This record gives sequence, structure tokens and C-alpha cells, in this order.
Amino acid sequence: MPAKAERILQIAHNHPSFHPGGTELTALALHRRALEEGLDSWYLGALDSSQIVPNAGTQTIALSPDHRESALFTDFFLRFSLEQPEYMGFLREFSDYLRMVKPDVIHFHHLLMFGLEAVHVARNTLPNARLILTAHDFYLICANNGQLYKHETKERCPGPSLRECAKCFSNATVNDLAMRKQDIAMTLRLFDRIAVPSHLLKTKLETYLDLERPVEFVENAFLGEDPAIAAPRGDTGKEVVFGYFGNISAIKGLSDLLDAADILKSKGRDGFKIHVHGAQLFKDQVLKDRMDAARESLGPAIRFFGGYKAQDSAALMADVDCVVFPSLWWENAPLVVYEALHHGRQVIAYPHGGAPEILARYGSGLIAGRSTPEAMAVEMERVLDEPRLAKCVPDRAIPGRKDLLAGYSKLYFD
Repeated sequence: MPAKAERILQIAHNHPSFHPGGTELTALALHRRALEEGLDSWYLGALDSSQIVPNAGTQTIALSPDHRESALFTDFFLRFSLEQPEYMGFLREFSDYLRMVKPDVIHFHHLLMFGLEAVHVARNTLPNARLILTAHDFYLICANNGQLYKHETKERCPGPSLRECAKCFSNATVNDLAMRKQDIAMTLRLFDRIAVPSHLLKTKLETYLDLERPVEFVENAFLGEDPAIAAPRGDTGKEVVFGYFGNISAIKGLSDLLDAADILKSKGRDGFKIHVHGAQLFKDQVLKDRMDAARESLGPAIRFFGGYKAQDSAALMADVDCVVFPSLWWENAPLVVYEALHHGRQVIAYPHGGAPEILARYGSGLIAGRSTPEAMAVEMERVLDEPRLAKCVPDRAIPGRKDLLAGYSKLYFD
């Protein structure tokens, strides 16, 4: 570990108080763990006026009493090009913030909201600072929400190409796509280290980006501040409770889980319930209608509990036997999988994305034969027939926040 004088700045495109996404949660966990270990740590997020109104005369707001957690406001970010055009607003205040804090390490957890320009500002403002980037999704190679997913045809994209990307962005020219790739490549050269939390993402980025050095793997972790493990559910002999945890959106695959449950019901299977924990952060009428239909078709077998706080997860996990992870995109290192394994809950997952990689690493998981509701229903039925399959005993310890900071400290200080 470095001397306490080393100052670390974590940068994410939001703050968990406003958007509890995996990227923001990871960045904040690193910041708070560093403070616990006596390091000089700061956190900077980004917000827009739809979340909270900024103070007059500034685009910066403190989010903690000691001002170590703050955010900058922006309403003009261009997602396709990862461009931040507010040179006289957002970027100017970002430069001022860097001059005030003077971090020795600047760790970007995303380029959303901050933009490619912010990396150049950081390098020009503090030329001796070490710049670290963690890619938590595929935004560097996919402008379509960083998901490598074709929403219209509901297909996972194997990787970008000018021809395929043009299908997702009919208003973008081939030149627009080529310039996006070039601008990203030029900016990535400013970083001292680039890391990812899965080998899947590492392979994708190294395949489709012109990088000067290999991408480094730093594993995600269970981020709970309280390491307590949820007790086994007491009445497992009566029924099996499947749990869904995470934000509710079409891409997260909740509809597939509901379809799988309907398939079981159509086969006359009962003796199970589904607990859905998560908030629908963005309006999606189709998904809302599907959830309403599930209330009708499944009746008391389905319960929607809404959003939850991280500190409540142990109590919520205690009420489920098995966690179902039906995400449709190439989700590369889902935190909910680490959370389930930490609490000794088995995970049923699709065979694509990073979930199978994590589960194989810990000798756990029930992997569906295909990425379809029918295949998911097969694995759920296996648990109904053999409840012992819901018991999960990972073959090694699940990493926590201490391990996460130790992994990144090698990039910060070695």
C-alpha cells in the first residue's frame, strides 16, 4: 500500500444515491473502502437537472458533509460520440475541481457524461497524475447503450463492424462510425492502465480496439459493507422461492423469467414463488404491461417488492432459495451474481455473457442450455424436483471490498 499522502479520485457517470448501477456502486465502494484503510480518497459523479436542481452559479454539488463525494451537472452530453461539448461549463469546472483536489490517481469508471474530452482535460491539468480506466460495459466499441445488443431484432451482437453498426444507427454515416472509433482510440492512449472485470470483456476490447497495451483483468466483488451472510430460508420443504434482484428493464430479462414461470404453470407445476426486487428506473410501457399480466397469470406466486437499498440485500436474500439471472445482453460482470454467491444462494443463468464465467470460477451455478425462457424453465423445474440444487457452496471465498481495492491498488501504485 502507498503512503497516506497518495490521493485517489474515483470518477463515475452518476452516484448510487440517484442511480444505483453496478458501475457507480463499484466506484463508490472503492472510494469508501479506501477511506476505511486510511487513504486519501475522493469521488466525483455526474448528474443532470432531471435528478436534482444545481445551485445557482455553479455546476458542482457536494454529496457528503465532508465534500469528498461530489458531482458535476451536465445536460448536453452526446452519447453516440461520447462527446462532452460544455467546454465553458462542465469541462471548465472539472478542470477547476482537479486543480483543487490535485489527485495523484484519477480512476475513470466510465466516459459517459464526462466524455472523451474530460480525459484530455485531466491529462493536461495534472500531467503527472496516473490515469486509470475501467470499462464496465461495451461502450468503447458499441454506441448502442454499450450493450452489443440489437434491440429491434432482440439479438446479441458478436462485435462491431461498420456494416452492422450502421443498421443500429441509420442516421449515422460510415464516416461518423469511423471517427467515433478513431476518437476513442486516440483518447485511450492517454491512460496509463485500462482494466475490465471479466475476461469476456477483455477479449472483446482487445479484438475490436487498436490498443497499445493489453487490457488488465481486475475482478468485481461483493460490495456489501456488512459481510454478514443471509441465513438459509426456514421453510424450504414447502416451496421454492426464486429471486430476481436488480434494476428492472427490458434488457435485464425480467420478461424471460416471467415467461419461464408461465411455462411451469402451464405444465401444472406449482410449489414455487417468485420475488422480484428492483425498481423500473425508466418508463417502459411494454414491460409494465408484461408485469401486470404476470400478476394475473401467476397470482400469489409472484410478488413485486420494488427498489431496495444495498444494506437490505441480506434480509431480502434470506427470503429466497435461488437467484435467477435472466439478463439478455452480454452483461460482463454482474454484481448480483457475487451477491448471491456471498449469501450462499444458487444462481440460474443463461449461457451467454459474464455470469457463466463467474459461476465457473467458483464452482457454482445452474446454466440454462440456451438463452430462452423454455431453457430457463427447465433449470427452474430441476430445482423444484431436487431442492438440494438450490444449495450453493462456492469452492473458494467470494472477494469483498478489501479484495477489490487491493486489486486496483496494483494498478494505482505499482
